[in-house]
Amino acid sequence: MKKITTIIFTILTFGLGQTFGQTDKNGNPVFNSVSNNEKSFDDFLILSNYYTLKNNIENKQSSVFVSENPTLDQVEKAAVNLPSDFFILTKESKMVVMVMLQNSPKRQFMTIEMLTNQQSTFACNLVGDITENRANEIIEEKYDTTATIDNGKLKFNGKEFKIISSQEIEQAVSALIKKEKLNKKKPSDIMLPSRNEIRSFILTETKEGGKLDFFTEIKGKEYDGVQIKAGVFTTIQSVALYNWGRACFDIGVNTIDDAYEIFAEHKGKPVNERDKEYIKAGFYKEWE
Repeated sequence: MKKITTIIFTILTFGLGQTFGQTDKNGNPVFNSVSNNEKSFDDFLILSNYYTLKNNIENKQSSVFVSENPTLDQVEKAAVNLPSDFFILTKESKMVVMVMLQNSPKRQFMTIEMLTNQQSTFACNLVGDITENRANEIIEEKYDTTATIDNGKLKFNGKEFKIISSQEIEQAVSALIKKEKLNKKKPSDIMLPSRNEIRSFILTETKEGGKLDFFTEIKGKEYDGVQIKAGVFTTIQSVALYNWGRACFDIGVNTIDDAYEIFAEHKGKPVNERDKEYIKAGFYKEWE
């Protein structure tokens, strides 16, 4: 029960924050994820999300921290056992039901009705060892430089894993929603803004006088020095960029590249490499 409760807490707090961000009430990341797809379902919208390994298993502030330098065996265990794909059914931007594919202690679907917080579990007949999103991340992040994907199988850490495709998972989730009439559940009052809504909010609030305007008050002293920790100094401008990047993460910006794009739109020009460095540091809380 403790593991399940933790997962529920993760989903609820991960999504909420002040504007459906990625932190708990203390400002710490719980189990970071990215949004990767959305599709219509009758008059509902299903948002597909993926819990990453990156910025989780090697992140001390994450609830699923393993090691700052996890071994291949540790990466394998996390990749196979930790939750991977979850889905949120929304109506008019209000959360209705969360559906998560749970891998351990056994594979099953877990749902939470957001209005009542009622939890249920359902049998899952998906066959395979690892999800497509996980397999792709293992390749992209080069956890094992010899890893390959071929004919629906991941070869990793000297072993072979049958991949469960994202299409199979999405079809199983859609079938579950229909069978259990999850789309008949009443929406909660919990709002889930779209990526475009989050982007618009950040752009608006980064303008002069906005909640994310860390820059106007430092004009004329951007390059003054400031100590951020014992023996470590930087400029006030760098701190402002750090705070802006951190705010983007807390609000729920999907990836660091998305944060760069938003800042570039705000500035009206590409983000230079130095600014990227400090925005990224804030996004991943590297100074904390």
